[in-house]
Amino acid sequence: MKMGRKAKPESPEEMALVHHALESPIRRNMIILMNQGVLSVPEIEAAVGPNMLEYHLHRLELAGLIEVHDDKILLTEAGVAYGGLVKEQKEKGGADKT
Repeated sequence: MKMGRKAKPESPEEMALVHHALESPIRRNMIILMNQGVLSVPEIEAAVGPNMLEYHLHRLELAGLIEVHDDKILLTEAGVAYGGLVKEQKEKGGADKT
């Protein structure tokens, strides 16, 4: 599924997808890692483990934060923006500390 490189959600439905994608500490960690340059499926798997990896990648892709082509992960503009926000929150001791 390709959603393009949108900078921000354009509807309440898209915002809900982003919220759902980022409510998981695992997916928040994944988007931080991706923003730091971990951009292959095997690298992400090595960092977060194989448990439900395809599901987590699918949720991030469905929200328009990443695109997966073969084993390469491309961050969308929204993925870069939200990844920065998630990292900032984590550094401030926000949503979680994992």
